[in-house]
Amino acid sequence: MKLLIPEYILDDILKDAMRSYPREICGVLLGNTDGMLYRVNLAEKLMQGRGEEGYFLMDLNEWMGCIMRARKQGLSYIGMYHSHPNGSPMPSSVDMHRMLECPGEIWLIVAVEKGLASYAAYVAPTSSSAIIRVPVEVL
Repeated sequence: MKLLIPEYILDDILKDAMRSYPREICGVLLGNTDGMLYRVNLAEKLMQGRGEEGYFLMDLNEWMGCIMRARKQGLSYIGMYHSHPNGSPMPSSVDMHRMLECPGEIWLIVAVEKGLASYAAYVAPTSSSAIIRVPVEVL
């Protein structure tokens, strides 16, 4: 399993996370899958997402709207991205709980600390499996 993401999309996500610091951001990863390769073609920020310290909330209608528009463009839902201000790009306990509720979604987590951003991706393949790190290849 591997997440393929164009550099300009990743850069936009990283810059948004740094601009929004110390608030969390969240958005949707959309693209195509080919076997175990997940290629991001579009990242759409959820504007109604309210980042609070330690967690983010998202508007489910906005989330579903992003997915439905993407399907009309021939894109598939890959997963979510969000930021961890002053944290690491590791899933929090809340993240892990949500990931197990939505198996198969890839989560890209961006950590912002001291003006620098780092990232990592994870997936829970099934609702009863361990959460595993997904290699990220920047294109």
